[in-house]
Amino acid sequence: MSKKEHIKKKMLIESLENSLGIVSTACTKANISRSSFYKWYKEDEEFRNKVNEIDSVKLDFVESQLFKNIQNLKEKSIIFYLQHKGHKRGYIQKQNINLTSNEEEIKKIEIEIIKPTGNSSTTEES
Repeated sequence: MSKKEHIKKKMLIESLENSLGIVSTACTKANISRSSFYKWYKEDEEFRNKVNEIDSVKLDFVESQLFKNIQNLKEKSIIFYLQHKGHKRGYIQKQNINLTSNEEEIKKIEIEIIKPTGNSSTTEES
């Protein structure tokens, strides 16, 4: 890697940190094309690791804002959290699905659950 490319990558990483990982914003600030960003991300493991770390920090930040909203009793944030993390306690988002076949509504679906009979590649010893 040339010194010039190294400097550009460093500038882009700094711009990504300042923009919380928003690629288009960081590329504009660093005057680097998005295609260069994605090329470097694909080909340079060290660059990719730094970008992934920034994404991890961004997720941590967003999660902290979600929990601030929950602490402030923001109903939508509470519902969002429960729908995504409270499945074991029954907090799920339900969907109604209308099924049709040849433009006629399907009113009954039967599902047969078949227990596996074992791994066919193994043999029993006598």
